Amino acid sequence: MSSKSRKKVLLMGKSGSGKTSMRAIIFKSQLAADTRRLGATIDVENSQIKFLGGLRLDLWDCGGQDSFMDSHLTAQSSTVFRSVHSLIYIFDAESPELLTSDTVYFLKCLRALRDQNPPPSSSTAAASSNANNNNNGSSSGSTANGSTTTSSNDEGPTVFVLLHKMDLVPVDQQASKLAEFEGEVTKKAREGGYKGAMQFYGTSIWNETLYKAWSVVMANLMPSLSSLRTHLNHFLDLSGASEIVLFERTTFLVISSVTRAPPPKPTSGEGDGAAGIEGGEEDESKEWDERRFERISTMVKAFKLGCSKIRSPFSSLAVSTQHYTAVLDALSPETYILVVAKGHIQTAALELNIRLARPHFATLEAIGMGRS
Repeated sequence: MSSKSRKKVLLMGKSGSGKTSMRAIIFKSQLAADTRRLGATIDVENSQIKFLGGLRLDLWDCGGQDSFMDSHLTAQSSTVFRSVHSLIYIFDAESPELLTSDTVYFLKCLRALRDQNPPPSSSTAAASSNANNNNNGSSSGSTANGSTTTSSNDEGPTVFVLLHKMDLVPVDQQASKLAEFEGEVTKKAREGGYKGAMQFYGTSIWNETLYKAWSVVMANLMPSLSSLRTHLNHFLDLSGASEIVLFERTTFLVISSVTRAPPPKPTSGEGDGAAGIEGGEEDESKEWDERRFERISTMVKAFKLGCSKIRSPFSSLAVSTQHYTAVLDALSPETYILVVAKGHIQTAALELNIRLARPHFATLEAIGMGRS
């Protein structure tokens, strides 16, 4: 299997930070309350997870006890940190050692990540560029499959930092705590010589913040997301929908979404009636919940779990009110699509649009992921 279709992801953090609980909720569809029975990870637990379009996640859940962390950073350093696409590091928001020993281990992981994944040398990059030019011949631009490169992640591993168990922090202090934590950790990382980008998120297994962070992580692993958004926008225009969201079928993480932009405000010379209608639409779009996609993920996964307990497999979902109509249905073997339209319309119309779009997106998925 090529490196482009297999991505190694490290899940690290001190013992008790919540790594294994996250993995159980996201990839095994467990409820948050059920994760209390999970034990600590011993050494390294490796999982091969089939994801969208033939992509396979090589997920390494690394034990966080001091003895295991020391082993990961010394004797096992080349095994653990080499050929990594992404590092997800979990901090316990209520740990008394958050900015001391917890951060020290994180900085050591960054150093090991940098040492085991050096950037390609200038000569290697030049050779790769020449090879690409020869493969492309005299034509300009690139194809959907693109040209081969010497590294699947030339910019270096992506680092995601999750400040976890934020539900234990008072709501009015969560934003400031995350901002202060990000500033301190980033400062120490830069002082230690790490120059790569880091993305910080506050998370909890008890709300949708966990799905928000992991959706970003998974989107980072996906190739050709910009192309996918272009096709989703085209579907949005053809179907007359207000919003379209694409979910991965098993985890129900958000892959991509498109929302119809509100119409432009009329000029001063246009009628007051039109101004009132368009102004109302713009105000409505501003009131949409920014976390609506992740909340849908949480609710649908809980509903699917309930269906499985009564041996009634989840297939699709349709909701129709006087304000909107929404249909959630399978788009491909690996994806579900949510189509939302304003007003009360027949759900059969949205279901027909999804059915007609399936062959196109199946072809797009196969090309984008390099499947035959």
